[in-house]
Amino acid sequence: MVTVQENYYAQPELAARYDADADGRRDIPFYLALVRELAPSSVADVGSGTGLLCSLLVRADSAGMKVAGVEPQQTMLDVARRQPLADRVEWIHGTAADLPAAALDLIFMTGHVAQYFLDDAAWAAVLQDIAQSLVPGGRLVFEIRNAAAEGWRGWNDDEPRPVPGGSLRRSTTMTGDLATHIDEWTIGARTFTTRETLRFPDDATIAGGLDAAGLEVERSWGNWDGSPVTPDSPERIIVARKLPRDPTAGTGTAAFRLH
Repeated sequence: MVTVQENYYAQPELAARYDADADGRRDIPFYLALVRELAPSSVADVGSGTGLLCSLLVRADSAGMKVAGVEPQQTMLDVARRQPLADRVEWIHGTAADLPAAALDLIFMTGHVAQYFLDDAAWAAVLQDIAQSLVPGGRLVFEIRNAAAEGWRGWNDDEPRPVPGGSLRRSTTMTGDLATHIDEWTIGARTFTTRETLRFPDDATIAGGLDAAGLEVERSWGNWDGSPVTPDSPERIIVARKLPRDPTAGTGTAAFRLH
């Protein structure tokens, strides 16, 4: 049986297996360690997907930290509500715009969610929403694949490759800074075709959006091993702090260094 479903996350069978497909994610332990260091009293994960990070945050918490998961796709949110300790998470069916104002110490965008904002206007809008939801001095933490490293080139499959319970064949094309991959999934007796487009913004675009929102880069890394940002490092992992100023001022404080 062939099912054409453009959105991976909207297909219940695929949403339910997302954590298995993403097994071995290096961002999760990195971010859990960062939360232990920062010790926030309130955290939200924007684009929380299956809620894995939220579940692990409440599992590790002993100080009554408030945790919220924000997810626009109902099928993913259904999975999240079945995670261990899901009753201790506030689940929000929506976007960053649905977060309360000036209420959060720390906001995440994990799983390369920041690459789903496909132009400068969308990038600026989500950062403005996040900045409005942070308390002064609050932090946004996210990662974006380094455009210059062209990691998308390694996404293509000549032949189907094994995934848990089946196989996957991926074809990727690049137009400007937008990478579109079409995935052909075979899971048991069923076949699914999904399509996704991600943006690979350059460093100046990332920094410009942060600056316009009044978010100053506090720290950055180039990979999950904690190595510094370099021109060819695979990631841009960024901690940005909300400044006590007019977010429209644009003082140019956001740019992060290439070491």
